[in-house]
Amino acid sequence: MFPDENRNALSPEIQEDVSREDIVSAFRTAMVGHFRSHIPGTNINESTLLASDYLNHFHELVMLLEALSSEPQGFADDLLAWRPLTYEEHFSQSGFRDKNLAIAAYRRAPPKIRARFDEAVAKLHGEALTLVATVGSELNSGKGLDKACSEAAARLRILIDRANAIANGEIPVERGETEAQGEVGGQAAIDALFGTRSA
Repeated sequence: MFPDENRNALSPEIQEDVSREDIVSAFRTAMVGHFRSHIPGTNINESTLLASDYLNHFHELVMLLEALSSEPQGFADDLLAWRPLTYEEHFSQSGFRDKNLAIAAYRRAPPKIRARFDEAVAKLHGEALTLVATVGSELNSGKGLDKACSEAAARLRILIDRANAIANGEIPVERGETEAQGEVGGQAAIDALFGTRSA
């Protein structure tokens, strides 16, 4: 980070901070490398360290909505009982073979990618709860139930696809970024988020 001659000119306190920063950076790099070495053969993305299997939690809600429109009495209780789960809650309760690795890798996912994924998931949580409440209010009248269910399912699919793209390293280009960055996707987007360049 600093040439040796400049490092010697720093105060002991600053030298200690620099050394600590170097150690933390090296440890973080080693941990990410460790997780990536265990990921091949799993459903965890090697670049993002995220598992899109988490989104099955929301796919289940979509299927509930689709079933509800044709059989309200059979699925109403399941829909109204649905609650969002965090990434770690979902995997800790699931039968996913590599759930412990998925949780550990998520904790070490590249910060910018994880922040973007968490933001997409938070939006999914909020929209899902709103849509469940909206459809739930239609259960009593039954008049607009089919429309409410189909619109809710379609909205959730859009948000699920967005979160899935982030988890799989297919980072969507935000409007306004295209001209500045060109068409960014896949590994190029990962490199852009890391502040690195592909070899």
